[in-house]
Amino acid sequence: MILDRSIAGIIWMCLAMFLSAAAGACVRQLGAEVPTLELVFFRNIIGLLIFIPWLLRQGFGVMRTSRIPLYLLRVTFAYTAMVLLFFAWGKMPIADVFALQFTIPLFTIVLAVLILKQPTDHHSWVACFVGLVGALIVMRPGVIELTAAAAAAIASAMMSAGSNTTLKVLTKTQNAGTITIYSNLLMLPLALIPTFFVWVTPTTEQLPWVLGAAFFSAIGGLCFTLSVGAADARVVQPFQFTRMIFAALIGYLMFLELPDTWTWIGAAIIFISSYYIVLREGTQQDSNQCLKRPEIK
Repeated sequence: MILDRSIAGIIWMCLAMFLSAAAGACVRQLGAEVPTLELVFFRNIIGLLIFIPWLLRQGFGVMRTSRIPLYLLRVTFAYTAMVLLFFAWGKMPIADVFALQFTIPLFTIVLAVLILKQPTDHHSWVACFVGLVGALIVMRPGVIELTAAAAAAIASAMMSAGSNTTLKVLTKTQNAGTITIYSNLLMLPLALIPTFFVWVTPTTEQLPWVLGAAFFSAIGGLCFTLSVGAADARVVQPFQFTRMIFAALIGYLMFLELPDTWTWIGAAIIFISSYYIVLREGTQQDSNQCLKRPEIK
């Protein structure tokens, strides 16, 4: 039933947002004690281990593909986005990071137009502009110091948009499980090589936080995939805002950090703009599908 799938999608999305906030808190707890590149390596290892049982069940036949160059491009975007995100988590309040991450759909629509030649209208461009104004409200350049962490959070959103854009192309011909396996496999050497140069063996006090960050981030990604697979994006997208609530709650309990009023206002503006774009894109897809249906005589 559609209602059951929608409820399942909402539950998976809320769980994904909680786990994402928990991963950010683990990285925030570590600060700069464990290198960012090392944390991303652990995240990739955990992510790969999660999907190995699926690969064994499906058989290695699902690995056949002719899109390796596109996979490599997507992995480069995704790895860079993850490194920048983990860096931002370690340097600034996690709720502030997530507020800026809401810009991902805005950058995605820009890239879809420029690279995929996806048609759009002036309503979506206005929404993009309004969303970027929201990002400026969160960062407030000239009012508060523009930090490297804030710049990293925005750059991470841009790289995630690049990953999403290549994903749109891949999903036209590739299975979702195959995409996930290849993403983890190809990211492994990308994450491993730089880790050799910065490796710091975690202490017994640090190790639970390192593994927690990797595990929560990997499982959160899986829950997100299950969410968008279970229900329409227009149904589950509004529940992404729960990540701000979870991040604010965890940030206060662990670090006595609370987003200020301007951060909440900016986050709300970004989120509403992003959701408007998702809503219009879904409506346009529905219209196109209706036009393609054969006329019943």
